[in-house]
Amino acid sequence: MPHLTGPRRCSRFIASALGMLFMAAPLVTPSAASAQLLGPTPYLQFSDSPFYAAQAGFQYFYLETFEDHLLNVPGVTASAGGVSSVIFGPNIHDSVDGDDGVIDGSGLNGDSYFSSDGGAGIFFTFNATTLGGLPTHAGIVWTDGANPITFKAFDQNGDLLGTLTGNHADDNNSGGTAEDRFYGAINSGGISKIFIGNAPFNGIEVDHLQYGRLAPTADTTPEPSSMALLGTGLVAMIPMARRKRKQ
Repeated sequence: MPHLTGPRRCSRFIASALGMLFMAAPLVTPSAASAQLLGPTPYLQFSDSPFYAAQAGFQYFYLETFEDHLLNVPGVTASAGGVSSVIFGPNIHDSVDGDDGVIDGSGLNGDSYFSSDGGAGIFFTFNATTLGGLPTHAGIVWTDGANPITFKAFDQNGDLLGTLTGNHADDNNSGGTAEDRFYGAINSGGISKIFIGNAPFNGIEVDHLQYGRLAPTADTTPEPSSMALLGTGLVAMIPMARRKRKQ
Protein backbone atom coordinates (compact mmCIF):
# COMPACT_ATOMS: atom_id res chain seq x y z
CA MET A 1 0.00 0.00 0.00
CA PRO A 2 1.55 3.41 -0.94
CA HIS A 3 2.62 5.72 1.90
CA LEU A 4 0.38 8.83 2.00
CA THR A 5 2.00 12.18 2.67
CA GLY A 6 1.03 15.83 2.56
CA PRO A 7 -2.53 16.84 1.65
CA ARG A 8 -3.57 13.29 0.74
CA ARG A 9 -2.68 12.03 4.22
CA CYS A 10 -4.54 14.91 5.87
CA SER A 11 -7.61 14.30 3.66
CA ARG A 12 -7.57 10.61 4.57
CA PHE A 13 -7.44 11.54 8.30
CA ILE A 14 -10.37 13.99 7.96
CA ALA A 15 -12.47 11.46 6.04
CA SER A 16 -11.80 8.84 8.69
CA ALA A 17 -12.74 11.23 11.49
CA LEU A 18 -15.92 12.34 9.77
CA GLY A 19 -16.79 8.72 9.09
CA MET A 20 -16.56 8.02 12.82
CA LEU A 21 -18.87 10.96 13.48
CA PHE A 22 -21.53 9.92 10.97
CA MET A 23 -21.46 6.29 12.08
CA ALA A 24 -22.61 7.49 15.51
CA ALA A 25 -24.97 10.13 14.15
CA PRO A 26 -28.43 8.42 14.06
CA LEU A 27 -29.83 9.66 17.38
CA VAL A 28 -33.56 9.92 16.70
CA THR A 29 -35.50 6.92 15.45
CA PRO A 30 -39.19 7.18 14.47
CA SER A 31 -41.30 5.58 17.20
CA ALA A 32 -42.90 3.22 14.70
CA ALA A 33 -39.51 1.64 14.05
CA SER A 34 -39.31 0.46 17.67
CA ALA A 35 -42.97 -0.51 17.98
CA GLN A 36 -44.19 -4.07 18.22
CA LEU A 37 -47.77 -5.22 17.61
CA LEU A 38 -48.93 -8.41 19.32
CA GLY A 39 -51.75 -10.73 18.39
CA PRO A 40 -54.29 -11.91 17.80
CA THR A 41 -53.44 -14.70 20.28
CA PRO A 42 -55.78 -17.04 22.24
CA TYR A 43 -56.65 -15.73 25.69
CA LEU A 44 -58.59 -17.41 28.49
CA GLN A 45 -57.06 -15.74 31.56
CA PHE A 46 -54.52 -13.03 32.44
CA SER A 47 -51.61 -15.47 32.45
CA ASP A 48 -52.15 -15.75 28.67
CA SER A 49 -51.20 -12.08 28.27
CA PRO A 50 -47.81 -11.26 26.70
CA PHE A 51 -47.46 -8.69 29.50
CA TYR A 52 -48.06 -11.13 32.36
CA ALA A 53 -44.45 -12.17 32.99
CA ALA A 54 -43.04 -8.64 32.63
CA GLN A 55 -45.10 -6.96 35.38
CA ALA A 56 -42.20 -6.71 37.82
CA GLY A 57 -40.37 -4.33 35.50
CA PHE A 58 -43.24 -1.85 35.11
CA GLN A 59 -43.41 1.54 36.81
CA TYR A 60 -47.17 0.98 36.83
CA PHE A 61 -49.49 -1.64 35.43
CA TYR A 62 -53.30 -1.78 35.38
CA LEU A 63 -55.65 -4.59 34.44
CA GLU A 64 -59.34 -3.75 33.99
CA THR A 65 -61.51 -6.87 34.18
CA PHE A 66 -64.83 -4.99 34.62
CA GLU A 67 -65.78 -7.45 37.35
CA ASP A 68 -66.80 -4.56 39.63
CA HIS A 69 -69.17 -3.49 36.79
CA LEU A 70 -67.20 -0.29 36.17
CA LEU A 71 -64.48 1.11 33.94
CA ASN A 72 -62.52 2.73 36.74
CA VAL A 73 -58.82 2.06 36.31
CA PRO A 74 -56.91 5.37 36.31
CA GLY A 75 -55.81 7.39 33.33
CA VAL A 76 -57.98 5.93 30.57
CA THR A 77 -61.26 6.87 28.90
CA ALA A 78 -63.39 5.03 26.33
CA SER A 79 -64.90 6.73 23.29
CA ALA A 80 -68.05 4.59 23.26
CA GLY A 81 -69.93 1.80 24.98
CA GLY A 82 -70.29 0.68 28.57
CA VAL A 83 -69.95 -2.27 30.90
CA SER A 84 -71.98 -5.20 29.57
CA SER A 85 -73.80 -6.02 32.82
CA VAL A 86 -74.94 -2.40 33.13
CA ILE A 87 -76.27 -2.35 29.56
CA PHE A 88 -77.77 -5.85 29.40
CA GLY A 89 -78.27 -6.95 32.99
CA PRO A 90 -76.81 -10.13 34.50
CA ASN A 91 -77.25 -12.57 31.64
CA ILE A 92 -76.10 -11.40 28.21
CA HIS A 93 -72.37 -10.76 28.27
CA ASP A 94 -69.18 -12.49 27.23
CA SER A 95 -66.33 -12.21 29.69
CA VAL A 96 -62.81 -13.62 29.58
CA ASP A 97 -63.23 -17.27 30.55
CA GLY A 98 -61.21 -17.28 33.78
CA ASP A 99 -62.90 -14.25 35.36
CA ASP A 100 -65.53 -16.42 37.05
CA GLY A 101 -62.81 -18.54 38.66
CA VAL A 102 -62.94 -21.54 36.33
CA ILE A 103 -61.87 -22.25 32.74
CA ASP A 104 -64.96 -23.93 31.36
CA GLY A 105 -65.55 -22.50 27.88
CA SER A 106 -68.09 -19.93 29.07
CA GLY A 107 -67.84 -16.20 29.76
CA LEU A 108 -71.45 -15.72 30.83
CA ASN A 109 -70.67 -15.49 34.54
CA GLY A 110 -68.13 -12.69 34.25
CA ASP A 111 -68.36 -9.11 33.00
CA SER A 112 -67.00 -7.27 29.98
CA TYR A 113 -67.31 -4.04 27.95
CA PHE A 114 -69.74 -3.58 25.05
CA SER A 115 -70.41 -1.13 22.24
CA SER A 116 -73.33 -1.43 19.86
CA ASP A 117 -71.42 0.14 16.96
CA GLY A 118 -68.52 -2.13 16.09
CA GLY A 119 -67.97 -0.22 12.85
CA ALA A 120 -67.11 2.95 14.78
CA GLY A 121 -65.25 0.82 17.29
CA ILE A 122 -63.88 1.88 20.67
CA PHE A 123 -60.88 4.10 21.33
CA PHE A 124 -59.24 3.72 24.73
CA THR A 125 -57.25 6.92 25.28
CA PHE A 126 -54.54 7.25 27.94
CA ASN A 127 -53.82 10.36 30.02
CA ALA A 128 -50.10 10.92 30.53
CA THR A 129 -50.62 13.48 33.29
CA THR A 130 -52.80 11.19 35.39
CA LEU A 131 -50.54 8.20 34.84
CA GLY A 132 -47.23 10.00 35.19
CA GLY A 133 -46.31 9.05 31.63
CA LEU A 134 -47.96 7.24 28.75
CA PRO A 135 -47.98 3.45 28.83
CA THR A 136 -45.35 1.65 26.79
CA HIS A 137 -47.51 -1.50 26.70
CA ALA A 138 -51.25 -1.62 26.03
CA GLY A 139 -53.71 -4.31 25.00
CA ILE A 140 -57.30 -5.50 24.97
CA VAL A 141 -59.05 -8.86 24.61
CA TRP A 142 -61.75 -9.26 21.96
CA THR A 143 -64.48 -11.59 23.26
CA ASP A 144 -67.47 -11.27 20.92
CA GLY A 145 -68.78 -9.70 17.72
CA ALA A 146 -68.57 -10.23 13.98
CA ASN A 147 -65.66 -10.46 11.55
CA PRO A 148 -63.48 -8.76 10.51
CA ILE A 149 -61.82 -7.45 13.68
CA THR A 150 -59.44 -4.48 13.54
CA PHE A 151 -56.97 -3.28 16.17
CA LYS A 152 -54.83 -0.14 15.96
CA ALA A 153 -52.28 1.49 18.23
CA PHE A 154 -51.08 5.10 18.21
CA ASP A 155 -47.82 6.58 19.42
CA GLN A 156 -47.19 9.46 21.84
CA ASN A 157 -47.92 11.97 19.06
CA GLY A 158 -51.16 10.31 18.01
CA ASP A 159 -49.62 8.81 14.88
CA LEU A 160 -50.55 5.28 13.84
CA LEU A 161 -48.05 2.64 14.93
CA GLY A 162 -49.74 -0.18 13.03
CA THR A 163 -52.86 -2.26 12.43
CA LEU A 164 -53.76 -5.85 13.21
CA THR A 165 -56.72 -7.73 11.76
CA GLY A 166 -58.48 -10.93 12.73
CA ASN A 167 -61.20 -13.27 11.48
CA HIS A 168 -61.67 -15.57 14.46
CA ALA A 169 -65.29 -14.74 15.35
CA ASP A 170 -67.50 -17.84 15.58
CA ASP A 171 -70.90 -16.14 15.04
CA ASN A 172 -72.06 -17.32 18.46
CA ASN A 173 -73.11 -14.83 21.16
CA SER A 174 -73.85 -17.33 23.90
CA GLY A 175 -70.67 -16.68 25.88
CA GLY A 176 -68.24 -19.03 24.16
CA THR A 177 -64.57 -18.28 24.79
CA ALA A 178 -62.65 -20.31 22.18
CA GLU A 179 -62.79 -17.27 19.88
CA ASP A 180 -61.31 -14.83 22.43
CA ARG A 181 -58.08 -13.15 21.30
CA PHE A 182 -55.55 -10.68 22.73
CA TYR A 183 -54.47 -7.63 20.71
CA GLY A 184 -51.74 -5.33 21.93
CA ALA A 185 -48.79 -3.07 21.24
CA ILE A 186 -45.44 -2.09 22.69
CA ASN A 187 -43.76 1.25 21.99
CA SER A 188 -40.91 2.63 24.08
CA GLY A 189 -41.92 6.19 23.20
CA GLY A 190 -45.41 5.71 24.61
CA ILE A 191 -48.90 4.75 23.46
CA SER A 192 -51.53 7.48 23.46
CA LYS A 193 -54.51 5.31 22.52
CA ILE A 194 -55.61 1.97 21.14
CA PHE A 195 -58.60 1.14 18.96
CA ILE A 196 -60.63 -2.01 18.43
CA GLY A 197 -63.58 -2.42 16.09
CA ASN A 198 -65.29 -4.85 13.76
CA ALA A 199 -67.91 -5.03 11.03
CA PRO A 200 -70.36 -2.12 10.67
CA PHE A 201 -73.85 -2.55 12.14
CA ASN A 202 -72.59 -5.16 14.61
CA GLY A 203 -71.88 -4.96 18.31
CA ILE A 204 -68.46 -5.57 19.79
CA GLU A 205 -67.49 -6.93 23.20
CA VAL A 206 -64.04 -6.71 24.82
CA ASP A 207 -62.43 -7.45 28.17
CA HIS A 208 -59.15 -7.30 30.10
CA LEU A 209 -58.02 -3.83 29.11
CA GLN A 210 -54.39 -3.74 30.28
CA TYR A 211 -51.63 -1.18 30.12
CA GLY A 212 -48.37 -0.33 31.84
CA ARG A 213 -45.23 1.75 31.62
CA LEU A 214 -41.94 -0.10 31.51
CA ALA A 215 -39.19 1.44 33.62
CA PRO A 216 -36.53 2.99 31.36
CA THR A 217 -33.20 1.23 31.08
CA ALA A 218 -29.76 2.76 30.69
CA ASP A 219 -29.30 4.09 27.16
CA THR A 220 -25.82 3.81 25.71
CA THR A 221 -26.71 5.91 22.66
CA PRO A 222 -24.76 9.22 22.79
CA GLU A 223 -26.90 12.22 23.63
CA PRO A 224 -26.94 15.17 21.17
CA SER A 225 -24.69 17.17 23.51
CA SER A 226 -22.17 14.33 23.55
CA MET A 227 -22.26 14.14 19.78
CA ALA A 228 -21.63 17.89 19.60
CA LEU A 229 -18.58 17.49 21.82
CA LEU A 230 -17.37 14.58 19.69
CA GLY A 231 -17.72 16.67 16.56
CA THR A 232 -15.88 19.59 18.21
CA GLY A 233 -13.09 17.27 19.27
CA LEU A 234 -12.67 15.88 15.78
CA VAL A 235 -12.59 19.36 14.27
CA ALA A 236 -9.95 20.37 16.82
CA MET A 237 -7.85 17.35 15.83
CA ILE A 238 -7.62 18.45 12.19
CA PRO A 239 -5.21 21.41 12.80
CA MET A 240 -3.08 19.06 14.92
CA ALA A 241 -2.81 16.70 11.99
CA ARG A 242 -1.78 19.56 9.74
CA ARG A 243 0.94 20.66 12.17
CA LYS A 244 2.32 17.13 12.30
CA ARG A 245 2.42 17.08 8.51
CA LYS A 246 4.53 20.29 8.42
CA GLN A 247 7.09 18.98 10.92
